[in-house]
Amino acid sequence: MARFTITLHPRAADAPDTQRVSVREEGELPEYGQVWVWDMLYAQQLYALADNSLAGELRELLELWAVNMSSKVFQPWDHIRLKGHLRLYDDLELLRPESAAAEGSEILQEVVLEVEGAAEELPRIRLSPDILPAETRFWLVLALAQYFVSTNDLFARELPIHLLAFRKYHADINLPETAEAAEEAPFYAIQKAMEYFQSAGSAQH
Repeated sequence: MARFTITLHPRAADAPDTQRVSVREEGELPEYGQVWVWDMLYAQQLYALADNSLAGELRELLELWAVNMSSKVFQPWDHIRLKGHLRLYDDLELLRPESAAAEGSEILQEVVLEVEGAAEELPRIRLSPDILPAETRFWLVLALAQYFVSTNDLFARELPIHLLAFRKYHADINLPETAEAAEEAPFYAIQKAMEYFQSAGSAQH
């Protein structure tokens, strides 16, 4: 169905705080499927990170972005992009795979995310390798989110609402490090986002 190769590259000498990552996409994933795939990745990585401090850091920075961005989802998109609101994290630099290859950038770690599933079915995801350092999991989630935000306005509009739904699920139902949350939170986020956009759409008519 689709395959994403997420590559962590060495940091540049003049920007030691910035992690450089490239994402290469093969196959086809429908635009509406991107948010579902990302939700599953996020839930599964929070579960895998468990009580690692990076789990809290990841949630905090994404939720802060979501709170700021949620009030802007119906504003003109060019204005939002111009203001830099679509940048998730200042310490992440997304490289084009061809740029990374052209400059001969070394590979620190490469992770392949495969999306499987027949048409009309909810996709499943598989990571290879599946045993990863905590830091790789952190950047993996951020890099794929930034990649989708940069290439799909629909994803960028939906993501803040999904993140706020995740926050509510983790606060009210199950903690992110539980197996139940890894399984259920993406469904909850999809449902809540659907309800939000339906009610917002009704209010605008």
